[in-house]
Amino acid sequence: MKAVLNIERIGFNALKAHAQHERREIGDQTHTDETRTHLNASIGLDKCPETAVRKYLDQTGAKIDKRNEKPITRVLLSASPEYFRPGRPDQGGEYDRERLNPWVRESVKWLKKEFGEDAVHISTHLDESTPHIHAVIVPTYDKKTKRRTVKQVSHHKHPAFAALNSFEDLHDKYAAAVRHLDIQRGDKLPGELRKDRRSKTKKEWLNGQIKAASAQLSLLDGEIRKHLGEKLRSLKRTFLPQKQQEKERGGASAALAQVRSKTRARGRSR
Repeated sequence: MKAVLNIERIGFNALKAHAQHERREIGDQTHTDETRTHLNASIGLDKCPETAVRKYLDQTGAKIDKRNEKPITRVLLSASPEYFRPGRPDQGGEYDRERLNPWVRESVKWLKKEFGEDAVHISTHLDESTPHIHAVIVPTYDKKTKRRTVKQVSHHKHPAFAALNSFEDLHDKYAAAVRHLDIQRGDKLPGELRKDRRSKTKKEWLNGQIKAASAQLSLLDGEIRKHLGEKLRSLKRTFLPQKQQEKERGGASAALAQVRSKTRARGRSR
């Protein structure tokens, strides 16, 4: 039986969608059991994760850099179906309460230990195939200025995410927290994938942003060139025949004028 942990950075639009999902207002609901939805529970600053985040920002005065498009961190915790329903893992929606309760207790305890008050919303979902927990984190740190210390929102500078391979380290810590429940750590990712998944340094993040921006500019440049090429071909089809006609008319007029001029000259010579 394996521990499941997933970490994802999200923006406010995704946070709003997450709140609607928790209220079962949007998304595919065929995998949920409406008769069990009332068993879902949440703790934190507010039952709505979006409201909880905004309350926390107001209460702490934490600031978000305008360049930070995904300031919120979402954590998902679960375990193999076999843990919740031994011998019948395929019976989605079923679970043994004596196994569920200790797992919820230890998981919430671990979240509070790792993230403290930054874990503004923790919700347990029991109306889907396998029980799982969503946690919404506002990753803050104390930023020191010349005059004072202010609370800033930053995933990369939060103590839990700042170190390289922080995601792998958190997975290790969570597995250790539920090991006594006979839940083992999930398989580690291969080296290359683990490198892609690890928390990046500021320099690595900036280089990634630069590469992404360069790729976007190249794509945009290609689109502009394609668009201008089509416009130029259209203009040629529209105006070149007309210009050619004007040129021919101009040439005919010049020839006629030349004939008239010669005719007048002959008349005067007579």
